[in-house]
Amino acid sequence: MRIERLKGFRDHYPDDMEIRYDFIKKMMETAISFGYRMIDFPALESMDLYRLKSGTELLEQTFSFTDKGGREVTMIPEATPSTMRMLTSRKDIKFPVRWFSIPKVWRYEEPQEGRYREHIQFNADMFGSDSYEADAEVIGLAATILDSLGLSGQYEININDRYLMELILKELGVNNPVEMFPIIDKFKKVDLNDFKERLLISGIDNNSIERLVSLLKNKIGINDIDNIFKEYGPEIKDRLKRLKDTFLLVSNYTNSKLNFDFSVVRGLSYYTGIVFEAFDTAGELRAILGGGRYNDLSKLFIDESIPAVGFAIGDAVIELLLRRSNLWNYKNNKKKYYVVNISSNPSAHIRILNDIRKSGNIAISEVNNRKMQSLIKYAEGNKCDFLIIIGDKELSSKSISLKDLNTQEQVKISIDEFIKNLKK
Repeated sequence: MRIERLKGFRDHYPDDMEIRYDFIKKMMETAISFGYRMIDFPALESMDLYRLKSGTELLEQTFSFTDKGGREVTMIPEATPSTMRMLTSRKDIKFPVRWFSIPKVWRYEEPQEGRYREHIQFNADMFGSDSYEADAEVIGLAATILDSLGLSGQYEININDRYLMELILKELGVNNPVEMFPIIDKFKKVDLNDFKERLLISGIDNNSIERLVSLLKNKIGINDIDNIFKEYGPEIKDRLKRLKDTFLLVSNYTNSKLNFDFSVVRGLSYYTGIVFEAFDTAGELRAILGGGRYNDLSKLFIDESIPAVGFAIGDAVIELLLRRSNLWNYKNNKKKYYVVNISSNPSAHIRILNDIRKSGNIAISEVNNRKMQSLIKYAEGNKCDFLIIIGDKELSSKSISLKDLNTQEQVKISIDEFIKNLKK
């Protein structure tokens, strides 16, 4: 009986996994360089954690079940609720807090290009600061991560503010703007007629729909935002200034384009302020990353509002973008040695293996006693740089035979000299 991989899930073989680990490592290193510290949490959480304030659409996409203790649980569909649960569980944490995590997350939705039912997700969040500097740093971290992967100039960051969107929706006659955000979030993902139909069903009249669509269609520069809100009065002056200041700071982190985009609202219900997404400049892929400010989420756990802003990057769209940019490759700076012991001493090669590994390089031991032609072919197939042979003659002279598999040059060298060169 042959068992197939489940729909919407992926296998990662070594050649692919080496590249995947490499770009995840770059994400980690970038976050650490900003002062963010890594956390982790369970893959399984109480369903109540997501009922609190994640939105009905997300709840419908969960891999959830009742466990043997009668509890409703789910494989985590996102990281933010678990992160907030951890944060509010401790009273000794000093703010501001900078955390990042790299969990696997699960959502039961229709698989498509750049979206699977399971994926790796990098998350970064800052807690304890409500300043525009914090907003800019988090967006700047996201941009710096993409730039570190070689994607500078190949993406743009689209930014909006839910507070401003609520004003617009109220002016269009929407009584509960928050309920409209999941619909607006689908603007770029569904047919325009389908989108308008959803708005009609929600109770918006045709005139207001056309006015809203005209806003959602176009991205503008931050300096043009005043014209959009000139009729809204002086009470939003500070809000607009905050956005402009944020744009200015973010522009110092990256050369990639920044836009104000009314269609970016993020579907999850807990966002309260600035929201942002990054897209490839060709406009061919789904969002590369997304995030925003969610100052009130902590109130679902404790009687206190903790300012919070963060973002998430899924590995699926990043992979597509790196492949299209010919950047899906593994740059390994470590040398790889294939060590073959054909001497009468079964442990003669162990010291060599240990010293190679201690030097930070890779040492692979031959374990099948194959013929020389076969093991050379295997070593080359595994992209080894060198072949080391230890026979009785080499043992007697305390040396090894070292073959460069790139140049095919072979020399005999003393073990002491080889180890000395390794240390260099």
